[in-house]
Amino acid sequence: MWKVWAVSFDSENVTKYLNESFERALSLLDAESRQRINRFYHKEDAFRGLIARLLPRVLLEELNIPYPSATFQITDAGKPYVTLESHQPLGFNLTHDNGLIAMVYSTGEDLFLDAPAYRLGVDVMRLRLPHRQSLPEFIEIFSEQLTPLEQRMLQPSPQVEDSEVIRRFYLIWTLKEAYTKALGLGLGFDFRRVEYDVIRDIVRIDGQVPHGWEFVRFQLDVAEGSSAHQYVGVACRFVGDKVHKGGECIVETRTVGEWLQVFDAAEFVSRAIQELPSTVS
Repeated sequence: MWKVWAVSFDSENVTKYLNESFERALSLLDAESRQRINRFYHKEDAFRGLIARLLPRVLLEELNIPYPSATFQITDAGKPYVTLESHQPLGFNLTHDNGLIAMVYSTGEDLFLDAPAYRLGVDVMRLRLPHRQSLPEFIEIFSEQLTPLEQRMLQPSPQVEDSEVIRRFYLIWTLKEAYTKALGLGLGFDFRRVEYDVIRDIVRIDGQVPHGWEFVRFQLDVAEGSSAHQYVGVACRFVGDKVHKGGECIVETRTVGEWLQVFDAAEFVSRAIQELPSTVS
């Protein structure tokens, strides 16, 4: 079993609510997590950090796993993981960008290799161009991390609107990020080793079909103030020696439902306060 939880963060509206419940929610976390969150200079960053730390705690509660039996740590490359006493293995990975925080998780026999962090990754990004930067300038910045095929798919043309080029770029980028995070690697991984044919939804790694890997892409609209912004994301996992039908690794598209659940930030924090015991006496 694997799923994605996403928490939508409307900074203009959620900040007021979280100001009232921030300390109560913070008391649900361990001392190190509280210290890290309190180091954030901007309150919005602290709120995002709080939600990211609450996500695996709420997951444990939903899976009926006692929190004292869980030990959270990070690998040498900085990938968080959890080890459990007398429970089936659990893998998870977190990401965030602006108004969205997401977590992919998997349990039991679906987990392969690199225990206890496992090969599981997710990445999300908002569809936008940096301020005062043209689309060609933006793509050029990342050209050295793109394969020739990817660069061709990102060339603006009369037949392809700029918005579609931006969407293609962020799908390519989030897939590369999710795969790298699943491997548990830090900086220095050559993104050109990963090629995503975003038109045909086909992935190749080092020019080969990545047998045993599954990739799922998704898109969400998130309300932020008076505007709604689009986000794309990719989750991936290693599932063993699976050989893909048709000889290609196809990226599946999924929408909100059982596999992809979306929560409002204020409601999610309220749920955590109601369900989780405080770690502060």
